[in-house]
Order: sequence, then structure tokens, then C-alpha cells
Amino acid sequence: MKLKVKTLALFLLALLLPMSLFSYEISFSKKFSKSVTPDLLSTYISISVEDKSEKFINKHIEIFNKYIKNNDDVNKYDGSFTLSPKYKYFKNTQEFIGYVGNLRYIIKSKNASSLNKFINDLIEMESKYNRQNIKINISNVSWTTSTKLYDNSLDALRINAMTWIEKYSASLKNILLKDCEVKSIDIDKTSKKFTKNINMETYSSKRVSNIAPDNSTKEIKIDAVFLLECK
Repeated sequence: MKLKVKTLALFLLALLLPMSLFSYEISFSKKFSKSVTPDLLSTYISISVEDKSEKFINKHIEIFNKYIKNNDDVNKYDGSFTLSPKYKYFKNTQEFIGYVGNLRYIIKSKNASSLNKFINDLIEMESKYNRQNIKINISNVSWTTSTKLYDNSLDALRINAMTWIEKYSASLKNILLKDCEVKSIDIDKTSKKFTKNINMETYSSKRVSNIAPDNSTKEIKIDAVFLLECK
């Protein structure tokens, strides 16, 4: 009789034990990647005008600015204009010699022909003026991923990570003989938009026939950290 009471007491005690003694958590990370082909050509342009007259500088900057703003074949970003005094130094003294005006834009296009034409037209405009006063600097054109392509790729990778962990957690039931539930998924982006280093060049009046560099696929990656509870 005493043995039965003792056995019953142990059974009841087991029922009262916290479930945590019979369950555990698993945490691990896994990388997911997707190959994409950058879809956007990008370049930086800078137009500098030097003269003693602010009026001269403003007039010619406006000519280039009007052309850039009215061009619908390319996309323009981060337009800015600065006007700074220029000095020359001799024997510890400085002498004011004029002003330097700088107009800057980021130019992007999915169409290489449109970008070629845009740059050629700028060079042709520059050739009409004295290059001692007016200079165009254009960076090497590079391929980059558009925001739309980049965000869509990240969304696809997130979905891939979520579907993978659901299948994986279900497969553990046959191995561990426990039900494993996904408690959390923490996803960290490990890739940024792709672009090459920027080198500014001073273009002459020589027209360019093809400024688009070779394009190659790149990888967008995410690092997913999973937390499972198995019981």
C-alpha cells in the first residue's frame, strides 16, 4: 500500500513540474543569397565655371542647369550649386582672383544610349565655350542596383527564409520526436547596393560612343537567425 502511495505521489509531482524541463530551444543562423544583374547606370557630373564676375558664372551655370533639368531621357538626383571665392597666394599674401561656381548632379538611367546622348550633348555644349573658364567632370559610369530591384530581391530572400524554416521545423518531428515551433526569425541584411568606385574625369569635346561598362551578376545576401522551441 505504501508503495502505491509513493508511486502516485511521484506521478503527481511529475505532473506539477514545469513544462520547461521537457522542452528546449534551438537557435542558429543561416545565410540566403540571390544572384541579380544590376539594372541601373549611374554617374556623377560636375560643371565648374570660373570668372571674376558672379553674373558670368550664374548665367553659364543656368544654361547647363536648364539643359539637365529639362532632359527627360535620364533621371537626376541631388542637384546642388556652390559659389566660392578663389585666391592666389604669393609671399604669404593672398589675392582675390575671382569666383568658382560648381553645379553637381547624380545622373542615372537604365538605357545606355540615353546616357550616352546626354553626356555627348553636355560635351558639345562645353565645346562652345572657353575651356579655361568652363569644365565638365564626369565620373566613370558604373552599374548599380535600382531600389526596386534591391527591395524586391530582399523580399524574395525573406520569403525564402520563412518557407525554409517552416519545412525544416516540421522535419525535426521525425528526428527528435518532438513538435518544434518557430518562435522568432531575425533577419539582417548583409549586402548593400552594388556600385563601383568613382573616378572623376575631365571630358574633352570628343564624343563618346559607349560609356556603359561590362555588367556582371552580383549576390544579395541576408543572414537569418532562427529560434525554435521543441517540446
